[in-house]
Amino acid sequence: MVFIVRHKQIRKLLAALVVILSIPTAQLRAQSTVADSSSRAIQHRVDSRPDSTRNGFFHASRFHSSFHVQFEGEAAYMFREVGAVTGFQVAWVINHRISIGAAFSILTSNNVTVNQYVNSNSAIGVTPNNITPQVMSAGLTGGYIFRSGKKLAFEPQLGLGWAYIHFSDPRAGWVDPTENKSETFTGHYACISPSISMIWNATKVFRPGIVIGGHAVMGRNYLNVKSYNVSSVYGGVFLRFGTF
Repeated sequence: MVFIVRHKQIRKLLAALVVILSIPTAQLRAQSTVADSSSRAIQHRVDSRPDSTRNGFFHASRFHSSFHVQFEGEAAYMFREVGAVTGFQVAWVINHRISIGAAFSILTSNNVTVNQYVNSNSAIGVTPNNITPQVMSAGLTGGYIFRSGKKLAFEPQLGLGWAYIHFSDPRAGWVDPTENKSETFTGHYACISPSISMIWNATKVFRPGIVIGGHAVMGRNYLNVKSYNVSSVYGGVFLRFGTF
């Protein structure tokens, strides 16, 4: 009889011990479940963001590199006239913000002329035909993209490079008969090209936008064709294709 009572007491002690030991285990399991849920929630928030590198260039969690090409159509004001300009640009973009590239543009319309500048000095007649110049520019560009993770982004950009103009002056009505009856002028200029673009982040491979800017040139003159006449301001639209 005594053995049976003792046996029951041992069983009660063991049951109590099991209950006592199970309490920390349940707490640990609950804490582990909460920790796992918190970890999954944090990971989901990180994964749901477009890219952790959008936090800022100098605080990026990893290095991101992308590349795009850009085709532009612009209306440019030069020589007191408005002409059509076609442009092309390539750029390497670091961490969705810093852009480094190269740009090229060329005057593609024939309505821009330099007659008023050529015939206003040293000539007594008026050139019967339009003197249409060839105008182009090229250079290296650098920019910074603001709001790169939003639908609308903005990119101020600065280009440094070269500008070119070429035309033939028939010298109609030239005073000195010993002078050549035609003159070919080719000018090479240093060029500074600031601009600002508004970009619609449409897809991961295609982004259109609008741009306004200008070209400030410095170089040689021809009669009244001064270097500042070769300078221009412009506005237009562009299409970007690449990996964003």
